[in-house]
Amino acid sequence: MKPRLDQLLAGYAEGDAISQQAVMMRDIFRRWGHPSDIFTEPARVSPALRGDSRPLAEFSGGAADLVFHHYGLASSAAEAFAASAARKILVYHNITPPEFFRGYDDVLAAGLATARAQVADLARSCTAVWAVSQFDATDLAGLGFEQARVFPLLIPAQAGAAPDPALLARLAAPALTTLLFVGRLAPNKRIEDLLEAYACYRRLNPYSRLFIVGSERSCPRYSLMLRLLARDLGAANVCFEGFATPAGLAAYYELADVFVSCSAHEGYGAPLVEAMRHGVPVIARDAGGTREALGGAGVMFADAQPVELAALLYRISHDFTLRKTVLAAQQYRLETLATRPVEAELSALLTGFVPPGP
Repeated sequence: MKPRLDQLLAGYAEGDAISQQAVMMRDIFRRWGHPSDIFTEPARVSPALRGDSRPLAEFSGGAADLVFHHYGLASSAAEAFAASAARKILVYHNITPPEFFRGYDDVLAAGLATARAQVADLARSCTAVWAVSQFDATDLAGLGFEQARVFPLLIPAQAGAAPDPALLARLAAPALTTLLFVGRLAPNKRIEDLLEAYACYRRLNPYSRLFIVGSERSCPRYSLMLRLLARDLGAANVCFEGFATPAGLAAYYELADVFVSCSAHEGYGAPLVEAMRHGVPVIARDAGGTREALGGAGVMFADAQPVELAALLYRISHDFTLRKTVLAAQQYRLETLATRPVEAELSALLTGFVPPGP
């Protein structure tokens, strides 16, 4: 009997990058003949995925088994992982530095500070530690653990769900240039920078709109600040769309002319790859793991002023020769990702822990 290869998650949701990686790993492990399940607290499983994971309380790893924990915050899953008798592999997805949240949610900031202070000790108790980007591995080294190996974030090869036709019909406006951001509404995403740039962009192109797609539950005070700022800036057509289903997300990507991220801290940045996969030109701040996610594609900026970022957005949305060049580079990046030998990478990382391959 082959050993179990189970994964513990703090939450399990459709469209979530960590959840997607866990599913892809589980499917590979099962193809290799290993019993493999995803465990999480039932209250933290999205309705569409109920039945696809098992309750965390059912997890029981033996000494011959391997258990993986995708770590990005302190949780009951992390506690179960630490207490397990199984051999442990920590998959580090980065912990947002607490200073981003101070003043917006001091309780969360304190929790992030605790998680960052404890992660090195947790890592040292593991059989192995993987990071989903070199940026994350470097971050972990700065926290006191230097032996992490890089296993880049897994992202599904296909675009996924078909666009929601009702959403497409409701939001159809071919005369408007559509700018899009996708991600949690959290302070590290620096969405206020995007709003200020969009206010300048509207002076260049009044026939435009900005969709901000993502959950506002991460930091409600920050979300409220963004809405107040959008009102104060007086920029019309700023649309806070909230959380989107996979079909809804596909619709937003189909409507988008440019994807833009001003995030100042990204462990990797899965939406950047998702936007490229939907044929949308990407503009992103060169921060954290963004450079690794783009892999030479897209357009990156550093400390651009709002008017400078607005000018860049205008060029990408209106200079069709430049747009074609950007899209060609993004397509090349996608082709590179499509040929990634994921199973060989996993097999190499697990050498000595489990029998090789299927």
